[in-house]
Amino acid sequence: MQKTNVVFVHGAWHGKWCWDKYFRPAFENQGYNVITFDLPGHDKPGKIKGINSFSLSDYVLSLTDLVSNFEEPPIIIGHSMGGLVVQKFLEKNTCSKVVLLASVPPYGAINATLKFATKGYFYPSLLGLNLFGLVNTEAKTKHAFFSDSLVESELSDYTQQMCSESFLAFLNMLLPRVRIPSDYQIPTLVVGANQDRIFSANDNRLTASKFNAELIMIDNLAHDVMLDTNHEKASSAILSWLEK
Repeated sequence: MQKTNVVFVHGAWHGKWCWDKYFRPAFENQGYNVITFDLPGHDKPGKIKGINSFSLSDYVLSLTDLVSNFEEPPIIIGHSMGGLVVQKFLEKNTCSKVVLLASVPPYGAINATLKFATKGYFYPSLLGLNLFGLVNTEAKTKHAFFSDSLVESELSDYTQQMCSESFLAFLNMLLPRVRIPSDYQIPTLVVGANQDRIFSANDNRLTASKFNAELIMIDNLAHDVMLDTNHEKASSAILSWLEK
């Protein structure tokens, strides 16, 4: 029997590595064929020269090209910026099911950006067109993505794997103007984290409303739902929903 394909789309500053530790084995153990990939410019850690040339449309195109290789529409799961990539993908394409994890809401990332703006390191990074400056220390990474309960060894490991993010893609995310077809009927799940410092419960509610989706909010979990303490709550919720 052919396994169902599940495509995971990572978020800003991350790469396909973020799925490997917990989510890949969780889904493979349930019989899914897991496909991960690096969005353009995200294939190595650290500050990446030239990444600012990539747009959100470039990220959407990379997902579109990948999905075009499948005989049957896959399940697509997108995290954070990857969730917005999936939303823009769905404007012209389809899949069998969709899961949006701590996703950029369809109206954009302006509110999330204002949260970063309270930090002193935000403005030098912004003026220098260097978004890597927002995640280049353990303290910055922890504030953005993780619960206070995450152990230091894991925080150190994750911080070392973070990479630059495109300033152009960031601008595209501010007002993405997501347009979903009026006849949209793809089963969709939105998963939010109650300790997420980037996207609020209301952000997740608005995302769910846009897609007529089921919403699950998970306690004791921060933005990086696939790596944070209690990550298994997120993977279990998704797997249960997929099996309905």
